Amino acid sequence: MGTDEERTFGSWHLRGGRYEQHGLPVEVLSEFARYERLVVDVARALYMQRHPQRQRAPRQFSRFNLRLAGVRSGSVVPVLVMPQDSGGALFQTNDADVFDESRILIQSALRSVGQGSGIPPKFPVQALREFARFGRSLQEQEFISFDEGTPDAAIYSRSIRQSIQELARLERFEVETLIVGQVIGVAADEGTFKVRLARNGRVIVGRFSSDDIIPELRQYLDVSALAPTVAVSSVAIQSTAGEIIEIQDVLGIEPVLPADWSERLTELQKLESGWLEGAGEGIERKILRQAESLLLELLDAGVNRPYIYPTERGGVQLEWSSSAGEVTAEVTPEGKVEVYAFSNSDDEELDATFAAHQLQEAAESLVGGIQQYAR
Repeated sequence: MGTDEERTFGSWHLRGGRYEQHGLPVEVLSEFARYERLVVDVARALYMQRHPQRQRAPRQFSRFNLRLAGVRSGSVVPVLVMPQDSGGALFQTNDADVFDESRILIQSALRSVGQGSGIPPKFPVQALREFARFGRSLQEQEFISFDEGTPDAAIYSRSIRQSIQELARLERFEVETLIVGQVIGVAADEGTFKVRLARNGRVIVGRFSSDDIIPELRQYLDVSALAPTVAVSSVAIQSTAGEIIEIQDVLGIEPVLPADWSERLTELQKLESGWLEGAGEGIERKILRQAESLLLELLDAGVNRPYIYPTERGGVQLEWSSSAGEVTAEVTPEGKVEVYAFSNSDDEELDATFAAHQLQEAAESLVGGIQQYAR
């Protein structure tokens, strides 16, 4: 059992071969480091699948750590614990259990490989290489038994690891994932559609098995530069580098931003030069996309809808105000994000500028400012 400051993270039983003797072989200690890296890799991928609009995972993942708190008898039973300042405490949202979900998914994959069914589609492809490294010290007749006596129980043996290594050398995998982008074409008679990926602008082809999805695809179809960004829940082909190659089937589709947020950006896109009594620059598509990306980061953090304004020089301004103070963020025509906040009750203020690639940092600054000045 862990202390008040820690809790156990699953359970291991090391059996067979050297593990039938007293003590833990020293060379096995490196397995715990590999396992920790594997848990983090899978958890990070799960997080990014849920939040596909994000460019990278939060820094919290680098703070996750496991500790070997003891070794019990009964073959060899290492006790892994997760300190309170790690894991769930890193997230105050629905993602708090992502590390436990990672552990359970790893064990599900072990069961699937052991039964000859291969890697399950939900397992993140980008974690396969670390998966193949884990268990390197296992010898013949030795195995690790996870969570014995529970529905999540799984066995890891040398032969299962060899199967994982063979699978990890494949170049293409079928995965279930969320894909964020714009629907720019639908060919109902061919059962295909096209998506422009939000992350890199690349266009990929998708297929669907049910005609019921056609009205939804057409609902979001827009060949303009600012087609609504949607999240397509799909079965896709992905490379080991994490690149989506094609969509094999669509499970569901929904807008990423709330409708009124997207509609406001569309209104801004339609502004022509001179919209402000002869002054006022039009807003370039890349600036609107950057504003959209920043709004996605803020939506992910649970921030309320801001007022969204065009700026005279061709930027986009976001504003949150209350009796306590005001917070603004301007996505400038140069692509920078200028954050400013002030308090009505004292002289405190916040003034910061972020580069185009620092949207996550800009969002974190805005969230802090809103909590302090605009509640």
